[in-house]
Amino acid sequence: MDYEILKHPDEVLKYVSQVSSIADDNKRSFGFLANSAYEQMAAKGQLWVVVNGGKDIKGYLMFGGTMPTLKVFQIYVCQSTRGDRVGSKLIDALKCFAEESGYHTISARVATDLPANSFWDKQEFETISQVDGGGSGSTKRRINVRCFSIEGNDLFGGLSQYKSELVPSSPILSKPFYALDLNLLLDITKGRDGCNQITDLMRLSFQGDFTLCATPELKKELARQASQFQDDPAMRLAAMLPELKSKDDVEKIAKTLKEIVFPSRKSSRKSAQNDESDVMHLAYCISAGIHGFVTREKAMLRAFHVIKDRYDVAILSPDELLPDDNEILTIPELRNEEVSFYESKDSKELRLFLEQFSVSSQVLSDVFNTSPVRGDKNIYEAKTDDGTLFGFYFFHKPIKSTGIAQALLCVDENCNKSVVVIDHFLEQALRYKTDYIYRLNIYIGKNQSITDETLRKKGFFKADDHYVKIICNLFLDNKNWLRFKKDLKALLGFSVQDKLPSKRELIHTGVHFKSKSGVDKVLSWFDFETVISPRFIVNADRDCILVPIQENYAIGLIGNVKKQFSLLSVHEKTLLLEKAYFRSKNKASLFKKGGIVAFYVSGSKSIQEIIGFARITYSNVITVDEAFIKLDRQGILTRDELRSVADKDSKLHAFTFDNFFEFDKRVSFSKSKKLKLISNANLVSPEKINTEKLKVLIKEAFHE
Repeated sequence: MDYEILKHPDEVLKYVSQVSSIADDNKRSFGFLANSAYEQMAAKGQLWVVVNGGKDIKGYLMFGGTMPTLKVFQIYVCQSTRGDRVGSKLIDALKCFAEESGYHTISARVATDLPANSFWDKQEFETISQVDGGGSGSTKRRINVRCFSIEGNDLFGGLSQYKSELVPSSPILSKPFYALDLNLLLDITKGRDGCNQITDLMRLSFQGDFTLCATPELKKELARQASQFQDDPAMRLAAMLPELKSKDDVEKIAKTLKEIVFPSRKSSRKSAQNDESDVMHLAYCISAGIHGFVTREKAMLRAFHVIKDRYDVAILSPDELLPDDNEILTIPELRNEEVSFYESKDSKELRLFLEQFSVSSQVLSDVFNTSPVRGDKNIYEAKTDDGTLFGFYFFHKPIKSTGIAQALLCVDENCNKSVVVIDHFLEQALRYKTDYIYRLNIYIGKNQSITDETLRKKGFFKADDHYVKIICNLFLDNKNWLRFKKDLKALLGFSVQDKLPSKRELIHTGVHFKSKSGVDKVLSWFDFETVISPRFIVNADRDCILVPIQENYAIGLIGNVKKQFSLLSVHEKTLLLEKAYFRSKNKASLFKKGGIVAFYVSGSKSIQEIIGFARITYSNVITVDEAFIKLDRQGILTRDELRSVADKDSKLHAFTFDNFFEFDKRVSFSKSKKLKLISNANLVSPEKINTEKLKVLIKEAFHE
């Protein structure tokens, strides 16, 4: 439906009484203003009204302020228009007005507990600080001060003063996935120029550097041409590639993409069908959320920046994925190498290995220091099955008096098992337990881009020449929040609010941080719990899912779960930062991102216990084929094992989890019954327990 934004006072004044009435009905969000205030803003041209074709009011925006900041006072959109981007159109129009009028920034104040925060996130308004709002006592609300920079008008860099690299990103870990354009496959089958590049890309994919896949559109294109060939080699080649899932939003995305990629091309032109296929390829990539699309189509490559900024999907030429200096030609034949982990000792081989990473002499002195008063160190190395050293991990355990632990992680990321080693060593670091909060400083070598990305996704902040993470020893609640606040300030120099945010604030805003240098940042609930992981917040309505898991599956998933072995021991079974659990679709709706699970291990007479907590990072009902596309890094079962779990349509429930945290004291089946944690169903399928039962479980497992 078409909407019109009325801006001129003569047009807007007749709607003032309706605007005032709407605002009165939404006092929780807007507060109270007299009708005359709306009349004054309309007269100034600072009250805009959105109407439909019948001239019915469907939303409004009221703003004001003085140079250099334009302030949003109120914005409202009728429920009947939600999804039509009416609010976004109002803000886009305001951004244009601000730019033309010479304003530097636009600001908005939004209560931390309001759902409207998600709208402002989408409009790219950053939370730069939090302040106390109106009210008193328990009703006093905190306010997010949000700003958008008009970069062309701000000579001092917009909001750059507020930006900080110390921001953990979403901890969903992945290996890059790229979809191939049809013409690249045809380069191989027809022996055209560039076929060697595509062959090299496939070799890198088989080696594990990234995964190549096909969109449904690629196979549709081939099917349209199949009638011309009795045996189409491109069709056979495409059949080898995993295929992205078709989704309902693809057509809508493709329509928008056509205006971006081919804005001046007519639909009647000879190659119009090729244009349609090109944007459909890209639409599938965006819908599936993969990393990029590989093509040589010039119009699409020219649109790289717009597509990347808007959809976070890269459009790449084959050359961009190939190593420099033809390094791929020196890659040895692909072998199914296994990785082994060993306790390491000082050696010439090790010192030569570390030299290539330019590790500082100060860190190396800690690694090789043999003084008996500086003990409590773990040194491990990773080698391929032919004995090649390609990973090293050093961990100097924290001292309670200082609250600081130090680590070094050096991994040759050119090796196809580098991700496994990175995950294994970091998981070891994050599973180390103490009865006090401490700071983990971790150093990495130069040119470790995968390690850098993984650290940021696991809640590490970048600080000078190393990375920092807080390792919390508390399940946070209202009682211990001030203690956590004090420790956080002492160890990282970060400040948080005096009270644990309410559940509404956690959902709609998150947790507000202020650095020692005055930088403000707000972390979502999920990202905050990544920072304090493996512990989490226990607030009102925080529940937990008890998940039964067979002993043989648990050993492969979380490590050796037998009592006589430590989960921290060095064994050949790698520890993954995120793991994938596959099950039937039954009760899949219980599992939500950010939710807490507790694993109950069964299947033998020796182990029938709840052994530890973990956090859900992803949950969905997917096909067996999708499991191989989405969850490669999290550990995939064989196709036969997945099919045994899947239904007749080849669908199953998959959820991934991180932050596995073993109980200090495991809770037996009989004790769980006595504590009324388990129902009479004997825990044969997942069961949700409420906040009170979760607190009982924590008290029993950790003596808290």
